[in-house]
Amino acid sequence: MEKFRPFLYRLPEYYFIILVLAAGYQPPFSIHPVSVLIALLLLIQIRWKPIALGIVLGSLFFLVNIFFFGAILSEFKEFSTFDGSAVQLLGGGSLFIALNFLFSIWMLKKYGKELVYGSQSRKTAEF
Repeated sequence: MEKFRPFLYRLPEYYFIILVLAAGYQPPFSIHPVSVLIALLLLIQIRWKPIALGIVLGSLFFLVNIFFFGAILSEFKEFSTFDGSAVQLLGGGSLFIALNFLFSIWMLKKYGKELVYGSQSRKTAEF
């Protein structure tokens, strides 16, 4: 269990690396350069843990999720009847947005706590 806690502590960063690389994937095998840059920033965040970068990335993902939430609502309004496609859009989109909000708030809370309490919270948070 002790070896699993550092993984859980860095779970938002791992999740966003997978998400960014999957979003930037262009078949047959190409990844958009902006996605690679954001993934590298997340890897820097995992390795060196700069507090300012953690807050900026958490805020960026939070703001992008607000945009995605508006996009899902806009697409939902285009359905004339509440059929299976509408349920699929709401179910899948809501789950995706909820996970993104959860992990972005987790990042903001984690690095905001480090900003307020300094390196003392980092020592206790990493176990």
